[in-house]
Amino acid sequence: MGTFSYLGRSAEGLLMGDAYTAVADDEMTLFYNPAALGRHTGVTIVPLKPNIGLPDVLDKELSLSNPRVGISDRFSNFPSDPAPIADKVIGFPIYLEVGAAPTVKVMNFGFNFFAISKTSMDLQNAIHPVLDISYRLDRGIIAGYAFNFGNGGKGANKSGHNSSLGLGFKTMNRQGLENNFDLFGTSLLEIIQNSDSYKTIRKNLGYSKGSGFGFDLGFEHNYVSGPTRYTLGLSYLDIGDTSFSKDEGLVEVPDQEQSMNLGLSFNQDFGLFDYTLAMDYGNMLDASTPAISKLKLGGRARFPILDVYLGYNGGYASWGLGLSAFFVDLKVGFYGVELGRKFRQEEGKRTVISISLAEIALDAF
Repeated sequence: MGTFSYLGRSAEGLLMGDAYTAVADDEMTLFYNPAALGRHTGVTIVPLKPNIGLPDVLDKELSLSNPRVGISDRFSNFPSDPAPIADKVIGFPIYLEVGAAPTVKVMNFGFNFFAISKTSMDLQNAIHPVLDISYRLDRGIIAGYAFNFGNGGKGANKSGHNSSLGLGFKTMNRQGLENNFDLFGTSLLEIIQNSDSYKTIRKNLGYSKGSGFGFDLGFEHNYVSGPTRYTLGLSYLDIGDTSFSKDEGLVEVPDQEQSMNLGLSFNQDFGLFDYTLAMDYGNMLDASTPAISKLKLGGRARFPILDVYLGYNGGYASWGLGLSAFFVDLKVGFYGVELGRKFRQEEGKRTVISISLAEIALDAF
C-alpha cells in the first residue's frame, strides 16, 4: 500500500494529519485545493519558507510523571564502519525531503514557484540485504484562480453561504530514479565498473528526466455565522494523471498520479485565539487501499506567538508546535506514514521542520 506520493505537502497540514482539503489557508493552498483561494483576501507574499523532512530518531516519553525526549538508543553512539552502520539502519527507512514554494496570493489568485526533492532508502533483510532507493526532484510553476458565488461571510455581512470553484494549472520538470538492488549481487558492481561518469552511473541505475503539465479542479462551500465557519471542500488534483515526456534516461518518467479528496472543517475565530477541526477522506480514486487508511483527522489551535497541532492520518498520529515572533514563523513536529502494504503494517516515523522569513500579509482595502 504505502503512502500516496502527493506533489507537495504543507508542514502545517502534515501536523494536522493531512486533513487539509477544507483548510488549505497557508502558502501551499494550490497543492491541496485551488477553490480555497476563494477565502483569501488582500495580498500575501511568502518569499522563503523551506520545508525539511527527516526520519524521526527520537524516543519520546510524554507522561506527566516522567517526560523525556532524547535520541533513540538505536542511533546513540552511532558507528563509523560500514558493517555496524548497516546493522543499525536495517529495517529503518532513511528519508530526506527538502522543498520550498515561494508564494504570491492576490485576492482569489495564487501563484507558486516550487522545488521539492525527496529521497528515501530502505535496507531490508539482514540475511540477504536488499536496498530500495527512491529519489525525485520536482521543479516548476503552479497557478490558480477561484471564482466566488454568493456574498456570505464577505465584508460587513458576516453570515451566509458562499461557494468557490477553483482551477489550477502546473508546468514542471521531474527527474529521479526508483529501484532496488541486491547488495550481495553483481548488478551494482557491474553498473559501476561499466560506467565512465557519474551521469552514466545514474542512467544505468534507472535515472530519468522529463517535463509535463497538469490541471487541478476544486470546489468549496462555506457557511459563516459570526465567528464560526463551516467548510466543505472537494479537490481533483492532477486530472487524468500528470504525465511527462522523457528528455533523458532509459525508463519512463513516473506520472504524478491523480487524486480526489473530500474535506470538512469547522473553525471559530475569536481574534486573539482561533481553532480549527478538520476531517478528510483522501485519495478516493484508489480502490486498492482500505477505506480506513484514507481517513484523516486534524486539529489546530492558534494563540498569539504559539500554535498547537494534532492529527491522525491513516492509522498514525501527528503532533507539533508553531512559534511566531516578528518576521519568523517556525513549525516543528512529528508524524507517521504507512510504508507497508496493509493498514498499520509498517510505520515510517518522520520529523518535519518549516521556517518562514519575511512573510508579508496585507488585508484588502
